Amino acid sequence: MNNLKRRQQLRHPLRHPIPVLVRHRSLRRSDVHVVEGLLLDASEQGMGVLVMEPVELASRCTIEVCDEDKPSRFRGEICYATKTEYGIRLGIELDDDGSARFLGYLSEISAELE
Repeated sequence: MNNLKRRQQLRHPLRHPIPVLVRHRSLRRSDVHVVEGLLLDASEQGMGVLVMEPVELASRCTIEVCDEDKPSRFRGEICYATKTEYGIRLGIELDDDGSARFLGYLSEISAELE
């Protein structure tokens, strides 16, 4: 998917950010690094996550949603990272199997989308 398509997706900000863990694997190294973050928004094929530590672009990742009652995992790729005054905002494109169920999952856990 090209950047223009990704940017044109309708993003749904979450009324209350949800804690997540971002497990990402460097393309240069085989180790996995875990970073705490907050899920900020959702789209049909991706999510926006705020983290405090730098991560490598184009790295494969697993996002673990830390919901008390129904935690879940989604796989994807970190497509962009933008520094903000609050931390680093990641754009994550979900794999096809995750994108098909991501918005439904947020509805199941009663996440409020604006």
